[in-house]
Amino acid sequence: MLITLIALLTIGGLYFFISNLSPEILRANTQQKTDKALTLARDALLGYALQYREYQAGTGTDSVYGYLPMPDLGEAQNQNSALVNSPCPGEGCAKLNPAGLTTGHTYIGRFPWRTLGTEPLRDGNGECLWYIVSGGHRSLANAGTMNWDTLGQIDVVVAGGTSSDLASALATRPHDRPVAIIFAPGPPLTGQDRSASAVPGDIVSQCGGNYNPANYLDPSIAAVQGGASVYFPGNRSVDASVTPMAVAIQGSIEKDAANVLHGKCQRSANCTTVANDQGLAVTSDDLFGALRKSSSFRTDINAMLDRMTTCLRDQIAASGSLTPIPLTGFTPPTDKTVGRIPASTCYDSTQNPRGYFSHYSDQIFVAVQTVSPFNVTDTKNTPAAGDDTTASCPGVLLLASQRDSGQSRSTATERSTPANYLEGNNLAGFITTGALAFAGPSQFSQVSAIASATQTAGQDIVRCIPSGASLTVVAPAVATDAGSIALASYAPGTGVLTLGSAGDESSYGAVASALYACAWTPEIQAAGSGLRSFFRFRIRRVGEGFTFALIDGDRNGTNVCGAARQHLGYSGDNGNAATPYIQAPKLAIEFDTARQCNSPYINAAGRPACDFDEGGDTLRNGRNDPCYTSSCGGQSNDNSSHIAIVYWGYGAALTQPTQDDNVHDQADDFSSFTPDTPMPTDPSPRPGPRNPAPVLPYVTNPAVIPGIAPLDRMGVTDVSQREFHARVEVTRSFAEPVDAKDGTTAVQVQFWIEPHSAKRISAMSYNPGSAPTLTVTAAGHGLETGTAANPTYVVIRDAVPAGYNGEFVITKIDADRFTATLSAGTPNPGPYISSITWLNVDGTTDQATVYSANHGLSDGATVVIAGAVPTEFNGTHVITRIDNDTYRFGLELSAQPGSMEPAVAAPKALTPRQIALANTTRPMSVLDATFKPLVSHSATIYDERMEECASSGQACPTGQRCSPLPENRCYRPSFRNLRLGFTTAERPTTNNLTARGQLIEVTNRATTWLP
Repeated sequence: MLITLIALLTIGGLYFFISNLSPEILRANTQQKTDKALTLARDALLGYALQYREYQAGTGTDSVYGYLPMPDLGEAQNQNSALVNSPCPGEGCAKLNPAGLTTGHTYIGRFPWRTLGTEPLRDGNGECLWYIVSGGHRSLANAGTMNWDTLGQIDVVVAGGTSSDLASALATRPHDRPVAIIFAPGPPLTGQDRSASAVPGDIVSQCGGNYNPANYLDPSIAAVQGGASVYFPGNRSVDASVTPMAVAIQGSIEKDAANVLHGKCQRSANCTTVANDQGLAVTSDDLFGALRKSSSFRTDINAMLDRMTTCLRDQIAASGSLTPIPLTGFTPPTDKTVGRIPASTCYDSTQNPRGYFSHYSDQIFVAVQTVSPFNVTDTKNTPAAGDDTTASCPGVLLLASQRDSGQSRSTATERSTPANYLEGNNLAGFITTGALAFAGPSQFSQVSAIASATQTAGQDIVRCIPSGASLTVVAPAVATDAGSIALASYAPGTGVLTLGSAGDESSYGAVASALYACAWTPEIQAAGSGLRSFFRFRIRRVGEGFTFALIDGDRNGTNVCGAARQHLGYSGDNGNAATPYIQAPKLAIEFDTARQCNSPYINAAGRPACDFDEGGDTLRNGRNDPCYTSSCGGQSNDNSSHIAIVYWGYGAALTQPTQDDNVHDQADDFSSFTPDTPMPTDPSPRPGPRNPAPVLPYVTNPAVIPGIAPLDRMGVTDVSQREFHARVEVTRSFAEPVDAKDGTTAVQVQFWIEPHSAKRISAMSYNPGSAPTLTVTAAGHGLETGTAANPTYVVIRDAVPAGYNGEFVITKIDADRFTATLSAGTPNPGPYISSITWLNVDGTTDQATVYSANHGLSDGATVVIAGAVPTEFNGTHVITRIDNDTYRFGLELSAQPGSMEPAVAAPKALTPRQIALANTTRPMSVLDATFKPLVSHSATIYDERMEECASSGQACPTGQRCSPLPENRCYRPSFRNLRLGFTTAERPTTNNLTARGQLIEVTNRATTWLP
């Protein structure tokens, strides 16, 4: 009884308390709940924009950050359940299905709380939130440009109290128009029906009500407004691309007896509430203020600028100039060519970072010298540190960044006005004759107010476009019987690095020690916390192999290179003072396509041993190359090819350290049936990293990834299997020591590789017509006919005649044949040559036999062959007809050149894994966690011991630290600055032996440096 009495008294007390709360307190409580819900919703939207690129990457789509989700339109409109494996078919789900959408329309619906990972967010009146997203910022089916200048398509209107109309609050401020608005609809007004939806398929179990926006958002009904203009028409979508969609977000709007609208009426005015929506606007500044704080977004922007700078410098190196896109109505200065960056397949949206160019090209400007070069200063974002660097540059690349005070970019005229993008010296240099100075940070960074590291939102990002190509080739001229050759060349116009001599005969008579070459990036780069590099390579002809090398930029210039033959241009002293030895610290990924082994011994596994003999000829001794096949006795092509991580000679344990940099953990046991014994531990106090030793027998999917492994897909003779996508990730960390002599750098290297599918073409024929075609025979080509909107492209390469090479839309005939559509007017290239073989004939002229289906040639006819590899087959020849498909001609050679392989057909489209490998702005662990590296290794690199510490003044040069007495030495962190490049080598031919004139093409180079 007592308990009951207490309960009744408590309830009564609560009733008395609540009933006596003032209306102001109740309204404040309602407003607090509304404000909290709106803020949570805004943060969830910004979080979505910050992750949008990652969301899309999972669907195989390339897009940029910044897009916002579609609203929840109700499942009847969403149709999410129609999607395969749709993650969100219910209430609170953003529309994920593009069906029924109109491009560019601004959409209104409920806030997509489930998609954004929140609970159903409600205002203070218990109503679930609503949401409107601008047509230029919605994530689904949007073909527009997304950057910080993309205008919102929503206008905000307010009751001014001076007429029966609502007035635009942003009529003169287009950049302030919201990109999205989150609405708290408040209680229903006259004419609004919030009963449960009767639309089949709609689910309203959580929020209740229906999906008709006119029943929630105001003012939408003209009769209620008493003749005021209808600003919100009550539709789910509106084309607001020309006239922005006007909405009221101020909360209460009241109408007096004279039909004048007020934010708050006088008590005596007999007012009626006609709108009560409270909206929280999300502006472009809100959106990109959040994005600018994202390291992923900044990395993408910098990677885009890196690629553009590389491509533009190569274009200038190849042609001497480039032509920017001129600005309409702007008269450029007379001493330079200026404009926006031109389109190019080298850095368009298909390149890494994929999708960016089309969205940000209007923010990027270029100036190119016509007479004098520019002085371009990198301010490094550290004005107080005084570490600015200035370079003389033939061109400059400028990212305009976000708008600064007074800049507007809303009209075509404004977008053609340089002053609306550039500031200070950069504007003057862009528009003024005689002004040749540009300055600004080269890295797009987080906006900061720190005096020593300032980058404002509107700060111009300035990149020097350096003179010269993006690779400096070290390829000494080599005198041979057939003329002078060089083993490397770089074509800046195409971005193709070619390694090797291509033809066998070209190396006859060459001095063995001269057959090496390297190619390096002209500038060094701060190593920071590491890098991620990607490149594609194609081996048209197998030889010794090559390396991708990272070398110390403080100790090595662009003229360094290693020795010939098994040194692969990476290890060994070549003896040429003009091309000195590559000094450590360094590391490389070795692509060894010819196993060196001169040992007669057999190891315990029954395979030929390949012990390293330091006392042997440095151009002939082994590398301790592993044997991954059943028989590896010789040095023929594709003999147990492998990939390895290598460092440099293992210090005091070796007698020839400069010759041993790519030896795989040197072995010293020369007995015939015992396992190799590795070299003893380096006894020096600061040993260099030890090259990984082969692990035999190698298993296909080892639990522990070794530092050396077979590239078994290269262990075939089919050239169609020798195109690859390669990726290297190097993670670097420097431990700041108490004593400078104890400083070390930890380095982890991981390497991934993926083949690019291709098939040999056994036959091709030309079919005339208004749109000529080719009929191509390539067994098991694996291609399917595409659609008009999404055709299937194939790339044909290495064809003789070269007129068959190119990129074509195909139509499948059967599993082994397809047709390729040519451009109108394409001439007949002539009979296709599928292969050429050579035979040494004693006592008479040697013979080359050509296989060319239905060649149509007569005995004694003259043919011209061009583009063949080996190059010995090229030239003009008188033929002897054998049959309809073959003929031969005399070709006297002193060594076997090898056979010419057929052309190959490869799909242009890349697989998801190949696309992931090229995306160096993200680690592979994020892009494809299931893809294990082929090789991986970690090493410790000691700091470099330098000169004695100075007795007065600064003890050590900048960047070095002094170890005090008794050491009294300066130490420099290892791998502080890096230079990247490729190295290669060949072996000379000898009479009657197969030559090794390899041909390797490297393309699509890209590197992301990690700060």
